[in-house]
Amino acid sequence: MTYETWSPNRRFNPPSYSDYRRLRDDRLGGSMYNDTGFNRVPSFRNRAYNIPVNIDINPTMSNPRSTDNVIPVNIDRNPSRSADTFIPVNIDRTSTVSNPRSIDSFIPVNIDRTPAVSTPRLTEPFVPINIERSPVTTVNHGTAPDYSNPSTRPLENGGPTFSREPTVSFDRFPRPAYDDDYDAADDDVSSNRARVSAIDILSEENSRQHHTEKYDAVQAGGLVVRRGQPFNLMLQFDRKFSLKKNTLRLVFKTGSNPKPGKGTHIQCLLQSERRTTSSSEWTAVLKSRHKENSVVVSVTPPADCIVAEWRLTVENIVSNSVKPRAVKYTLRESIFILFNPWCREDDVYFPDVSKLDEYVLNDSGVIFNGDAKYVGQKPWFYGQFETGILEASLFCVQLGFDSKFGYAMSNPTRVSRIISKIVNFNQDNGVLVGNWSGDYSGGKSPSSWNGSVAILREFVSSKRPVKWGQCFTFAGIVTTICRALGIPCRTITNFSSAHDTDGNIKIDIYVDANRREVVPPSQARESIWNFHCWNEVWMERRDLPTGYGGWQIIDATPQEESSGFNQCGPASLKAIKEGRCELLYDTPFVFAEVNADKVVWARGEGGKWSIVSLDPSAIGKKISTKVPDGLPVRGGGARIREDITDEYKFPDASLRERLAVKKASRARDAGAPYINENSVANVRFHGFVDRNYVTLGQDFVVSFSFTNTGGAARTISAKMLCETVQYTGVRDRIIKQQSYQLPVSPRSNGEMSMEVPASDYLHKVNENATFKVSVVAEVLETGQLVTWDDEFRLLKPEMGIEVLSSSVEVNKPFQCRLRFQNPLNTILRNCSISVDGPGIDGEFDQRISDVAPKTEWVAEMTMTPKTAGRKQITVTFNSDVIDNVSGSADVMVSTSSQKHGHLFHCF
Repeated sequence: MTYETWSPNRRFNPPSYSDYRRLRDDRLGGSMYNDTGFNRVPSFRNRAYNIPVNIDINPTMSNPRSTDNVIPVNIDRNPSRSADTFIPVNIDRTSTVSNPRSIDSFIPVNIDRTPAVSTPRLTEPFVPINIERSPVTTVNHGTAPDYSNPSTRPLENGGPTFSREPTVSFDRFPRPAYDDDYDAADDDVSSNRARVSAIDILSEENSRQHHTEKYDAVQAGGLVVRRGQPFNLMLQFDRKFSLKKNTLRLVFKTGSNPKPGKGTHIQCLLQSERRTTSSSEWTAVLKSRHKENSVVVSVTPPADCIVAEWRLTVENIVSNSVKPRAVKYTLRESIFILFNPWCREDDVYFPDVSKLDEYVLNDSGVIFNGDAKYVGQKPWFYGQFETGILEASLFCVQLGFDSKFGYAMSNPTRVSRIISKIVNFNQDNGVLVGNWSGDYSGGKSPSSWNGSVAILREFVSSKRPVKWGQCFTFAGIVTTICRALGIPCRTITNFSSAHDTDGNIKIDIYVDANRREVVPPSQARESIWNFHCWNEVWMERRDLPTGYGGWQIIDATPQEESSGFNQCGPASLKAIKEGRCELLYDTPFVFAEVNADKVVWARGEGGKWSIVSLDPSAIGKKISTKVPDGLPVRGGGARIREDITDEYKFPDASLRERLAVKKASRARDAGAPYINENSVANVRFHGFVDRNYVTLGQDFVVSFSFTNTGGAARTISAKMLCETVQYTGVRDRIIKQQSYQLPVSPRSNGEMSMEVPASDYLHKVNENATFKVSVVAEVLETGQLVTWDDEFRLLKPEMGIEVLSSSVEVNKPFQCRLRFQNPLNTILRNCSISVDGPGIDGEFDQRISDVAPKTEWVAEMTMTPKTAGRKQITVTFNSDVIDNVSGSADVMVSTSSQKHGHLFHCF
């Protein structure tokens, strides 16, 4: 027995996600604003009275047309009148630059609102004019600031600045951040106004009501809430606050270029009570008073609010007859607003709230693999609440929208489709690069990943796609992102999954004259995967007829292009079952994956292809997902798989199932009739004889049986082939092949067998230990032809995990023991394990010693959990011969008063 311990010391530093997002492709921060100056004087609008103000660079001195004199400012209040009718004003100029006429060096002017002279031409009441400008020396070319919006930032450092405020620690009452146009002369105006001195985001209270208390940002004191549901803020003022004496406005912004028209710049006035019944409007209501200088404000974002990271500024509007302005306080922390499946008005509302413990709140699970005969499982840590994962999920979605998001970020249909696009690398440098070649140099083997956290963190920190992934890793990442954003999501595995390349809802297999499977030059290769993983997301589909909401299929694995990108879905699950392939999105492709017919073609005389067999039940078996119990994967043979095949299709070969297939076929190609030929034969082939489960390293036998039901003797000519294949159905290496010529007596049974010793396949076995045996048999007397194939997987040893501590508490180390038995008569080299569990910031990889033949490897490790609750420990073993040996165990973590521990210790 091999026994070892190890002691890595590694701390995860969260990526500077916000900085990268601000700098990358920031159209407002590029060099285009440092090239040329404004070529015109900006036009302004009076804030208080909404009167256009025209700044005329025409002199008011003795020579009205001369341009040699200094330039006063003429203000015309009635553009429709004659240009000679204007009101002169007194202007106090302080020359701050050498050339006061330079437009590039624009001088702020102070306008004396007392008329300089009494003029009989003044025929309307005097209206005070307020022109506010920031004192700058150079105004560079760019988008002119909108001074009609009090929340617009002034120009600074020669150009517009719209970047977000820097993030600081989540203090309960952070240092005040004022952003007001202060003027000492206005002290008497604002002396009675209450200034916001701090904002308490009430993180614990809000997170409990919004089901967000598990997010790492919340545990650090931040705020994560869900749309369509009110959350509370406590505003602390420097004096007693009265709503009658103060006009308070809450301004929410998101993105690098917030605009009201895109829904990324929101303003709502603080009210004493809710005055709107519209569910699409933001509201801010004074809820209660806390002590003398503090009030509690209830903010309700609408149920169709943009899901994003928001910034909050509270403005106290100082409105008077002299100079209206706003005293601003900017909250240092971001406010994350997510989808809300608990809210009836939200499109992702899930009626059975008890299952949301699984579909939104469970951060661990299992992804099923293997084949329909032996369903395997791979534990997976989704980790949507871990440090930086919420930010990374939002970053991925915004990257999918090319950082030009707006109202699209509020629509779960569009968001889920973007997720299916951005998770794969193809076309837009997404999260993960797919690789099914078996050569994983330059990256990490797909089977070595235990969860999504390490992948997403590497993607955000490196700014490059991560290598490598396959369908189960793509599906695991999609589940993480969807659950992090609040979209109910589950991971699906379909066994015997079809890949239809031509969209005819059939999987066509071609056998040539030599009775070998081939791909005709005019045809694209179609395949049947042992298993394929995708995702389902729950939402209302307002773009489809009524009744087609609910579970929707999305698939991030890059297979076929849709609208120029490797994206798939959302496709309505109900539409799939009914064969409604005309409904959006990508419904025909998904329908074929679960319900296509397997059609075998053979080349006959003259080289013509003809159908020799059709199997309506070969595709779509044991469609599986995890039981929605909200718990991590448990050992001891507990039932964790839920079969949902009947949600995708009617029983195979039933009348309703055949009608759905015909409807789907007609929707794809109305001009091509659906082919369903039945051949008559007097020799019945039963297929391969069921084998007992075979462990990797053992010999096995493949047998194929048949019966002659006729009254005449027959001769069967057959070829049997055993080869390794990828789980996608792609052939790998031939193990053994054998030919047969067997006479069969009338009304008798027969069998052909082939023995495969371990020595023939051990040096050729792939990471999935998947084999395919196929038979092509022909009855010589009648020309009856049949093809038959079967895929199976050799069983691998399991990784045993034993928790040694009797009780486990937050921030206290506990021990567990790992066990693995080498079943082979050869040494396992290049061994490593990947561990995910409580207290691990991301995935932990450890190289271990070689494992001798027929020996047991044992190791002990120590973990320190950071949060309470039932947790999942996942371990995967890899070597040069045996890969993807996984094990999992669950542990109940109780609360503790100690501070969080961030280090993972092994020894």
